[in-house]
This record gives sequence, C-alpha cells and structure tokens, in this order.
Amino acid sequence: MCRAFVDSSSSCADPCKPLPHPRVGNRSYQLDTNVRQRFDLLRFVMIFGVVVLHTPQYVAIADVGNDGFSLFKAFFQNAMFRTTVPVLTFISGYLVFHANLDLAPKKLLLKKARSLLLPFLVFNLPMVAIAWLAVSFAGLKLSYDLTSSDPMVWANAVFGLTSAPINYPLNFLRDMMALVLITPLLGLLLRHMPFIGLAFCVAFFLNNLDGPFVLRDTMPIVFYMGGMVACCKWELRAWDEYAWPCLLVFLVLCASIIYFRNANTTLLRLVSPMLVWPASALFVQSRFGQWCVRMNKYSFFLFMAHAPVLVISWQLYQRVGDVVPYPMYWVATPVLTTALMVLLYRAGMKVMPGMLQFALGGRARRPAGLPAQAGQAMPVAAPAVTVANMNPSASTTNN
Repeated sequence: MCRAFVDSSSSCADPCKPLPHPRVGNRSYQLDTNVRQRFDLLRFVMIFGVVVLHTPQYVAIADVGNDGFSLFKAFFQNAMFRTTVPVLTFISGYLVFHANLDLAPKKLLLKKARSLLLPFLVFNLPMVAIAWLAVSFAGLKLSYDLTSSDPMVWANAVFGLTSAPINYPLNFLRDMMALVLITPLLGLLLRHMPFIGLAFCVAFFLNNLDGPFVLRDTMPIVFYMGGMVACCKWELRAWDEYAWPCLLVFLVLCASIIYFRNANTTLLRLVSPMLVWPASALFVQSRFGQWCVRMNKYSFFLFMAHAPVLVISWQLYQRVGDVVPYPMYWVATPVLTTALMVLLYRAGMKVMPGMLQFALGGRARRPAGLPAQAGQAMPVAAPAVTVANMNPSASTTNN
C-alpha cells in the first residue's frame, strides 16, 4: 500500500513529514513533464467549462425539460462542469503545499497578493464603475442595486465581502484569497495530523461554521485534499491504471444528478478531483490533450474576462432570438467567447505586453522576440454585471 500511494522519497512511518524549504533551482521540487502537462490540460478544460457553466440562461435542475437538448445542456451546466471549481482548487492546494508556501507565510502573502488580489482588483473595479454608469444613466436593472446607499451593497460589489463581486466569476479568486489566509493553519494540520485535519475541515466547512468567510463550502476541503497529496508525498499517478473506471464513475455520477434531478452536488464536488485527475491520463498525450496544454496560457485571461462577453451576447441574442435558435446560441457562445479572448490576449501581448502581464499578476507569457520591460518580474452595457433577467448568480454561487 505504501508503495502504491507514496513516492520513493517518503516514509511509511511518517508520510506527512514536512518537506524542507525549496530552494531556487532545486530540481527535486519541479513537477515532471507529464504531471505539469496534466495540470495545464485540466486548467484549460475546466476554465472553458466555467464559460459553458456561465452561458445563459441558467435553468434550475428541477425545471429542466425532458427533451434531448435540455438534458444535454443540463448534463454540462448542472452536473459535469459543477466540478470545475473543485478541480481547480485541488490543483491550487497541491501546488501551494508542494512549494511549502505554508511554511513561509510572508512569501505566500506577497505571491498571492500579486497573483490573486491584483488581478481581482484590475478586472473588478472597472466593472463596478461601468455598472454604476449603466444603472444611473442607461436605466438598466441589475442584481446589484448600485443606486443604494447601503455600504454593504458596495462592499460586496467591489470586494465580494459576503457575496460574489460584480464580476461574478471572480468569487473564485475571492475564496482563494480567503484560503490563503488560513493556509499556515491548514499546513499545521496537514503536517502533524492530516486525517484529523481533514475530518475537521469537513465538519467545520460543510456546516458553514465559517459563515461568509469562504462562500463555497467545499473549496476548503478540496484545497486541503490537494495539500494532503503534496504534504504526504502521495504518488500522483498511482491511480492512472484505473483511469477508465474513474472516468466511468465520474460520468455516471454526473448522469445520476440529471436523472434524479438532484440539486445537491456536494458529493460530486468532493470526489470529482480524485476521479478527474486519473482520467486526465487518458487524454494528455492525445492531439486534443496537447492542444489543451498549449491553450493553457490563455486560461486565466479567459477566466477573468469572459463574463462581460456573455452578458453582451445574451443582450444581443434577446434581440435576434426569433432568428437564431437557442441551442445554436448556447453551443456557439462558449466557443466564440474563447476565440475572442484568445485574439484579445494575443493583441494585448503585441501592443501592451507589460500592462497585460501586470493585470494578470505576472501570468502572461511574452511572445518570443519582445524585450522585457522595466519593472516586470468593456462594454457600455455593464460588462460582467449580473443582469436581472439573466441572473447568472443562481448558477455561479456554488459552481
């Protein structure tokens, strides 16, 4: 058992012994090519899934029709891509603890301030301003009443204090920042009593004892699970031989959500990383898998900027709905949105690479041949705003 799940550098007697602080250039802490490519593959697939999940119009599982398209749409929006955030959170947890950042809180906070907080502010604050203009002068009705003098309304719209911010997909970054604050505490549990810590996380967060600290109750648990794999040095590819059974179980779970019209997807969210990760071994070396690996560089920009495009697309579709069938709109919109984000990213990296790198927290990859710049280490109709008749918040609060 130890041989199956723990790598050769670990000890069965003390599988969660803390790793020493990684040093720059120490290759023993670098991910091998297969694992890195599988992370890249899953990031792009899951973030494309987020776009699909947010494509209007959301239909609650209890209201899903029995026709073929309705069931097809529900399979992806109400089941399969409800696992996007858990899978991405699991990967984040693994990488944070793999790098031993929980043992260096100052370094962790500085790193995440750049990679999470900065992009959050850059992509959310302009949306607040545009939304206020749209409400005040265009008369649009939004789920956020920005004409209100209630400071909590503004605090949530700007910072996502107790609910999703106005650029609603960024509630993932908001929750990740909350998890960063408790990472040193989670690290203590992981390195000294990992299984007791897991039980504590399940009991504490699934019962919402943290209140609005983390908006998605399953995120801290799967973040901890990813950290557990890293700290206990479990072999990431131990279950690759069960990739097909894991994929089959995952698909059956998703199908059962639709068949039984089950609105509670907590179990699916909790187990999905352990099923999706082995299944990724089936695709990573395929042409499709390698294409997804190459597309990963666009993933974060796609995630941050897709909401305004979806809001505008829905407003436009409502004007041409008699001509364009809704199934065509729903299938084409995520693909066209992704293509547009790729084009914008490429244009941004040619015209203002330094600014784009800054906005994305240093993630943007500079095209070959462009010199480094010093200091580098939306639409008028309210982009990324939850329009009242669209109500994407119903589908994004717990995605």
